Amino acid sequence: MSISIRWRLVLMYVLMVVIVMMVSGTMIVLLVRSNEMESVQESIQLAVEAIKTTAFEDVNIDDIEDVKLKLSDVYEKYAALYKGKRVFLLDRTSAVVLPLSDAEKGLSFPTHQVMGAIEDGQPYEMYDKNRKLPGDDRKYIGYAENIKGSDGRVVYVVYVLGETTSVTNSIEKTIMVIISAAAVAILIAIVLGFIFSDFLTKPITALTVKARDMARGQLDKPIKVYANDEIGQLTKNFNRMAKSLNETLNEITSEKNKLEIVFKHMTDGILVFDKIGVMIHSNPASIDMLKLDKQISFQEVFHPYLEVSYNELKNMVQEETILHVVIVDYRYYSVYFAKFLDQHNEAVGLICVIQDITEHKKLEEMQKEFVANVSHELRTPLTTIKSYTETLLEGALEEHEIAVRFLDVINHESDRMTTLVQDLLELSKLDNKQIKFAMNDINLENILEDSINKYRIHSEKKNQSLIYHKPDQAFRTIGDVNRIEQVIKNIISNAVKYSPEGAIIEIDVEEQNKYIKVSVADNGMGISKDDLKRIFERFYRVDKARSREMGGTGLGLAIAKEIMEYHGGKILVDSEVGVGTTFELYFLKKQS
Repeated sequence: MSISIRWRLVLMYVLMVVIVMMVSGTMIVLLVRSNEMESVQESIQLAVEAIKTTAFEDVNIDDIEDVKLKLSDVYEKYAALYKGKRVFLLDRTSAVVLPLSDAEKGLSFPTHQVMGAIEDGQPYEMYDKNRKLPGDDRKYIGYAENIKGSDGRVVYVVYVLGETTSVTNSIEKTIMVIISAAAVAILIAIVLGFIFSDFLTKPITALTVKARDMARGQLDKPIKVYANDEIGQLTKNFNRMAKSLNETLNEITSEKNKLEIVFKHMTDGILVFDKIGVMIHSNPASIDMLKLDKQISFQEVFHPYLEVSYNELKNMVQEETILHVVIVDYRYYSVYFAKFLDQHNEAVGLICVIQDITEHKKLEEMQKEFVANVSHELRTPLTTIKSYTETLLEGALEEHEIAVRFLDVINHESDRMTTLVQDLLELSKLDNKQIKFAMNDINLENILEDSINKYRIHSEKKNQSLIYHKPDQAFRTIGDVNRIEQVIKNIISNAVKYSPEGAIIEIDVEEQNKYIKVSVADNGMGISKDDLKRIFERFYRVDKARSREMGGTGLGLAIAKEIMEYHGGKILVDSEVGVGTTFELYFLKKQS
């Protein structure tokens, strides 16, 4: 069981007080005992001196009765002095000469004191201590001096015993006082110990609570500084550390949140696997790309698509990244693998970055198809021109009718190539933003009427009805007149070209939110849904043979789409096979 600092301090205070009281009490008891013993010793010494100087003056020391009377007078005269004392007159053999009771008869005191006094020498001890008398449990200390006769010979020894009960009583009282004082001192020490320990441990307790709060993530509340001592300095440093740690954690949290947002919303997929190949992190993009629905292992994720094992990837060179391309549900994904290390530079996992390259693949295919289409579109007229030229050179030039017909074909094919090259150059300039558009205020109604009138003759040749639903109001937009006219003519031209004889072509204009919508609808053969998806691709033709016969390059709609998007508009198409096709042009309405 652990003991708190507060209790340790209190116990230290109490223990210190107990030790001090024991040491001081022992010294006091010894001092009291010494003083009391000195008092008793002085008293018995005075008693001996009184007898020696008073009882044996002008007395015949050989007359025992006379000596006895003199002693009685001294006892009466100095009664207070002899209270609590026993006086014995001894002969040279240390036997009692004048017994006061039957118990004293036959007593002798052959002590060091007595024998020293008899021999008139120095005693071994100045006082006889802890002496007891027969029938008396009290303790005495004794002092003896000799009485000499006229011849200088020791006749008697006066031996006085002083009772030490008073010494014992004084010591006992002193001890009781010391014990009482010690008890009071201990109580005071406990109270003061709690007060002082509370004063000392309060900042420590505050530091402990703060450390606990820090462990729980609460770092924004500083600790109160109670003093400028060592604990106060520790508290200040602790506050500074908490503040610095809080700022660091806030920065880390901010960066972590940023990374989580990036991680969550990035279009690339991210998968992270631990040392044994279990997925520990993933973002929504990766889940959607690989159709994952739970935290699974590396092998479960990539086994259908890769032949390489997890350990082979994890053991790659530190700075190396490995790229694999996988196909999931007809979509192409590039997967980059890189291992990450711990503080000991040991591989502890693998990071996979997944990029959807389907559009890139499609673009590559479109580029290949574009090159093939350009090659084919150029090769066909060039082949025709070359063959007709060779025929002319071989002799057909001399036949006027054949030569004229062949030259007309050569001229037509040259025009086709010129138109194709011009369209390609225009698309390239549109792609590279190299065409400057002259933006002006335009009345769409005028452009529509001009374009309709131009193609009305062509429609009448095919017995088609070209119907224009003229709006009640004029619609205006901002744009390049020539480019917008190019788009409208291309759409109307296609409707007339690819609609059968007797078809109805309707043109409507209406306002739709911020746009002006121009619709060109026909009831021709229509376009299939598969073809609709690619209708605006370059060189794409729904009916390639028919389109080529009519002189189309397959670039008109692609150019129209680029022009509409440059003007902030859009072009949409809706079609149903056997019902007809509707093209919708959305022009930004001029703001009044």
